[in-house]
Amino acid sequence: MILKFLTEATLDGSLQSIINNLQTLMDSFWKYIVLALAAVVVVWGAYVGIKIALASRYEDKINSRDMLKNLIIGVVIIFVIAMGAPLLIEGLAAWVPAA
Repeated sequence: MILKFLTEATLDGSLQSIINNLQTLMDSFWKYIVLALAAVVVVWGAYVGIKIALASRYEDKINSRDMLKNLIIGVVIIFVIAMGAPLLIEGLAAWVPAA
């Protein structure tokens, strides 16, 4: 009985410290992550836009449109992950009882 209590207390404390560290890490790097992702989207969007504008053959136009479609899908996936990561951390925090 005592061993079970000590194991649960140690596990809860370990999970709580991991969650606190993850929250601190996300809070400190969040704006840099968002800026880096925004820069990648802008640069890749400009590249795709130039490819579409310069496409002269039909195959080039189709490839450029596919690149644009993939860019939009990638932005949506990045947005979902960026919004889901803090929710996942909050869910972990709610799952572990407060000490």
